[in-house]
Amino acid sequence: DSDIIERFGRIYRNLSHYHSGSSKKKSLYRVKYILRLSCARTLARKHKSTVRAFLKRLGSELLEEFFTEEEQVFSLTFPRVSSISR
Repeated sequence: DSDIIERFGRIYRNLSHYHSGSSKKKSLYRVKYILRLSCARTLARKHKSTVRAFLKRLGSELLEEFFTEEEQVFSLTFPRVSSISR
């Protein structure tokens, strides 16, 4: 189970890191939701259960800990130079 969760978490972290400089970071919340749901479905299928029963048995905290470990990314802004100094 941990390998599956790690794989989905790695996909999210890579996407988050790739889009870290983007101004439209809110669209990543939807991607995060889709990846968490897909991970839950994959694990439920592995255990021959429904998603609801699987999450009720193990708790949604299992997925939370892997998907909330986001790397802190620093964004740098440089002042725009309006004219070239001679």
